[in-house]
Amino acid sequence: HDARPPSQARSDDSVAFISLSVDSHNYTMQEFALYYFRKPQTLPDHTHGDAEEEAMTSLVQYTKDPIQESLISLSDEDANRQAVEIFQTLMRFMGDLSKPRGKNEMELLYDLLRPCRENKNLRDEIYCQVIKQVTRHPQPEHCVRGWSFLSLLTGIFPPSATLMPYVTKFLQDSGPSQELARRSQEHLQRTVKYGGRSRLPSPGETQAFLKGQEVRSLLIHLPGGMDYKTSIRTFTVAAEVLEDLCQQMGITDPQEVQEFALFLIKREGELVRPLWPHEYVNSVVDRDVSLHSRRLSWEMPLHFENPTYTTTHYMQVLRDYLQGKLLVTPQASAQLARLAALQHCSTAQEDPLAERDLLDYLPKPLRSQVNASTVKDLMYQELKQLRGCSSQEAQISFIEAVSRLPLFGYTVYVVLRVSQLALPGPSLLGLNRQHLILLDPFNQKPCCSIALKDLHQLHLLSPLEKKGAPGLELNYGSADRPRTIWFELPKAQELKDTIAFLRDSSLAPN
Repeated sequence: HDARPPSQARSDDSVAFISLSVDSHNYTMQEFALYYFRKPQTLPDHTHGDAEEEAMTSLVQYTKDPIQESLISLSDEDANRQAVEIFQTLMRFMGDLSKPRGKNEMELLYDLLRPCRENKNLRDEIYCQVIKQVTRHPQPEHCVRGWSFLSLLTGIFPPSATLMPYVTKFLQDSGPSQELARRSQEHLQRTVKYGGRSRLPSPGETQAFLKGQEVRSLLIHLPGGMDYKTSIRTFTVAAEVLEDLCQQMGITDPQEVQEFALFLIKREGELVRPLWPHEYVNSVVDRDVSLHSRRLSWEMPLHFENPTYTTTHYMQVLRDYLQGKLLVTPQASAQLARLAALQHCSTAQEDPLAERDLLDYLPKPLRSQVNASTVKDLMYQELKQLRGCSSQEAQISFIEAVSRLPLFGYTVYVVLRVSQLALPGPSLLGLNRQHLILLDPFNQKPCCSIALKDLHQLHLLSPLEKKGAPGLELNYGSADRPRTIWFELPKAQELKDTIAFLRDSSLAPN
């Protein structure tokens, strides 16, 4: 049985001189060196025991001299040459060699990070180099710079599965005496869980990180003009921001947390897409971007013991209702009056109601269609019955009343045209985790329904007219009965991204 695990960067010749059994793993860096490092040229073939161990130990400790060959035996000569250059860059970054003229600290740092991104086979080598240089380094100040780089490296790129247990053990052993080792451990666990940052941090962010100033405040916009202020770090992911936000609403069930999403809005709404749970927030947030949160799925039962939870849900539901995305017919005067009265109570206003105020409580598409005086009379009757009702009670009653309307629990889009269907006007497309449905708002009847699991491909289509809306083509159905439909709508890109998000999140294990 071959005791050697597979490595992403090794040559069999370099490790033939040692053989360890699987059961004897200590996962020390000396052991990794015995397996995978080049055999020191100063070590004669017949050397064994203490002399061999001492020679290998020196390979994983600080050296004041630049290395002449890669630590790990790399079969690619170009990679070997690059590894030697990287080691010199590391020494310059740490202060062990003088910086070349015209190169600052940031440039040296990116010279260390870029090879990790461009050549996965060099990642283990760079991990081993920095671990070597921070082990028994005689100058604490230089050593801390090496640890700062390792702390950054662990948050961006994981080592190979082969090196991982050795790095983990090294960080665990260093933790009690080195705060940066504990942070590196946390960063590495996060990288394993979420995959690491796909883009390198910006120079400004990296500079702040090296100074220990990695915490920054972030504003999350909620429906109804409410904002939530939180703090993020260099390696904070969207899932953690949502957990924090949900905690403020008293939501602790992970399944319910998954029903919320963060949306990225660029400039004036030109890019709107949900952030994947594993996306690193700092990778996507810049000056042109704002983050918005809303509930995207409504499968878990609602509960109203937390005032922030109640108001947040009320604001989202109210916005959809007033935009006409939760269907009520103009003839349903009693229903409209009841919902208007609950809105009035939720604002805790005691003032008499003007006709203009009443219209503000009605869905926009219905304002010109309803009999305002009838609704107003009915609303006064409702308000008498609601006397003494608190703002929170009115909000809860409003949500409960609206939850019985068609399209409640869906994310709703206004569709201008649909292939194969002749509709009298714009229709409403409702999307949830299971399917999307198309409704004719005039008779509230579903025109078509497609299960998300039956979708195969989504294609964005260019507008048919010069100033028209783009389209989204959906390929769905079975192999023997493939089907295609397209929708023309202003938010085609957002719909495409949201479908992909919901489809993949419903397939992912909890």
